[in-house]
Amino acid sequence: MKGKKVGRQNKQSTLGQRGAALILVLLMVSILVVLVLETMRAMQVEGAGARHFRDSLQAEGVAKSGVSLAISLLAKDLAETEVDHPGEPWAQVAEADALPVQLPEDGTLEGKVVDEASKFPINYLVDKDGKAQDIYQKVLTGLLTNKPFQLEEEEAQGLVQAITDWLDRDDETAGEFGAETIYYQQLEHPYECKNGPFTSLAELQLVRGMTEALYFGAEENPGLRDLLTVYGNGKININTATPLILRALVSKSVSEDTAESWAESVVAYREEPMHWDFLAESDWYRNRMAGFNDISLPAELVTIQSNHFSAKLTGKAGVGRKSIFACLERTKSEREEGRVTVSIRYWEVY
Repeated sequence: MKGKKVGRQNKQSTLGQRGAALILVLLMVSILVVLVLETMRAMQVEGAGARHFRDSLQAEGVAKSGVSLAISLLAKDLAETEVDHPGEPWAQVAEADALPVQLPEDGTLEGKVVDEASKFPINYLVDKDGKAQDIYQKVLTGLLTNKPFQLEEEEAQGLVQAITDWLDRDDETAGEFGAETIYYQQLEHPYECKNGPFTSLAELQLVRGMTEALYFGAEENPGLRDLLTVYGNGKININTATPLILRALVSKSVSEDTAESWAESVVAYREEPMHWDFLAESDWYRNRMAGFNDISLPAELVTIQSNHFSAKLTGKAGVGRKSIFACLERTKSEREEGRVTVSIRYWEVY
């Protein structure tokens, strides 16, 4: 009996050992499965990361190539003609037909080159000596009182005064609503009035009377950041000026409806390829469009040539997307005939 009992115990012990071994094997298999799955997931993540990195590099390359193409077209353009208008190759740089090379598979280039002379030159509210320039002040006031801003005349003049004080060299306020350092020092977060030119339009947000709605715009309407520029020689290119800037250039003696109709007609006229040759005439906006012979713009502000441009181009490749914002300055050599230089004043990749 004792022998049988020992036999049963040995058998149970063997079965228990086998069961424990089976559980251990199953546990190890489960661990291996988890490790394999985690390794595969990590490989997939790493592969996706590598593809995204590759696509991002290609997208940035596409965007940089777009800027390089814009520089080339701008240089070639000035070497051949003194006139700038929306029908020229630099203005169509992102169009597929304009690209001289084939983009990577699934690659696209979007964006545009903007003529900075199509905007109002904010730093010219004062001259080199820091004195207010009346004609520029009137145009900016007109811009602020017209649609979409529609400020009251007094409010618009107040903002112009505050901007003038930011630009001029003295510490005397330009008017009742002007603002110098003494005003800004009393704010919750005090700072000094610059008393110098804007280096960036973002500085406008520091000026007394400037609001987010004015600076950034509201809904589909542009803001002042879209209509002003810190670049240029103080001239506004009639061939590229935005409709809002065109309306602001018109004298207050002209009715608002007439000024708006004229601005719309100017934009429509210069978009027609059959009219591009006429845009070389400095007064085409009066002589070439019927019904607007009485429109007169300040000659000292108007031009048909530009020397500063901003390129806002986005390259796409696969899942990659990179954008470049570059401000370009174009100059023609006075010593070497036909030599044109396009330099980069500002560059940002994002």
